Amino acid sequence: MYSSSLPQCRSLSAISFSAFAAVLLIFVGHAAGQVTNPGGRNNPYSPSPAIETLPASTTSNVPANGSNEQIAVVRRTNERWHSIETSSPPPTQIYQVGVGDVLFLNLKNSDQGSGYFTVKSDGTIDYPLAGDNVIAADKSVDAIQKLLESEIKLFQDPSITVTVREYGSHKIWVTGMAANGGERSLQREAVPLYVIRTQAAVDPKATRAIITHGMPSTIETYELREADTDNVLIYPGDKVEFTGENGSGNITGEYYFIGGDVISSGQKALSPGLTLYQAMVASGTPKINPKKATIRRKNVKGLFDILEHSLKAIRDGKASDPVLSPGDIVEIRN
Repeated sequence: MYSSSLPQCRSLSAISFSAFAAVLLIFVGHAAGQVTNPGGRNNPYSPSPAIETLPASTTSNVPANGSNEQIAVVRRTNERWHSIETSSPPPTQIYQVGVGDVLFLNLKNSDQGSGYFTVKSDGTIDYPLAGDNVIAADKSVDAIQKLLESEIKLFQDPSITVTVREYGSHKIWVTGMAANGGERSLQREAVPLYVIRTQAAVDPKATRAIITHGMPSTIETYELREADTDNVLIYPGDKVEFTGENGSGNITGEYYFIGGDVISSGQKALSPGLTLYQAMVASGTPKINPKKATIRRKNVKGLFDILEHSLKAIRDGKASDPVLSPGDIVEIRN
């Protein structure tokens, strides 16, 4: 009886061992596949690979269960966009279109859509193809171009270029020892002082620059002999006066007089080409938009001719800005 049962036990043992070996080979093969195929699913019995923790600002677009490579791509993309959004060029490299600028629009789809357009007092241009009043003020020409292309519906794929043909919005005033003084227009949001010195042909004897900024006025004085002065930035609305050692900036020996509703009244040096509105701005006004000005000018008989001017009409481009003459008496009022 025993001899007949022994072979059966041995057979069962062989079968059990074979089954165990087969299972072991399958398990080992599966584990090896996990090692040689890093892109596959993780072996549930081995630890998951470490994933670098990213700041919240850079993980908002990370896909669920993303790989290290995916996370790295998202990080690089987010960092690139963050750099673009947070960095802005210096004011000497940009120009924001303003009221009074003349733009040339060149619509490549049709010659009838091209022409010159002046930025109106409300900051818009009349361009019917894009819905009439298109806001152009405080935008770059690139931004205006994109806006127009998005609003033009007549053509399936409109293509238009925008350029500034006449700079009329970024005004500054140059007085004192400058042959080409008077009103000037900047072609950037700011320019270094040395550019103004060159354009205005400042007298070599000038030693000082007095810069009046904005409203309310702030005054800064710089010595021209100092190298750093050349890099001082001049902004729209600034008044720049060049003077000599004794503080005199009058190279013509001529004067005008201003009073009334102004901050700085009295006798002023008359620069060539100085206009009424420039004189008012240079003297400063306690109110933003004074309305009227009176010029009293002596005639050949020694009597005053009285000239009335609307400052609002001058400011809105509806009346010419008269050039002052030596001895003029200017009164600003509201």
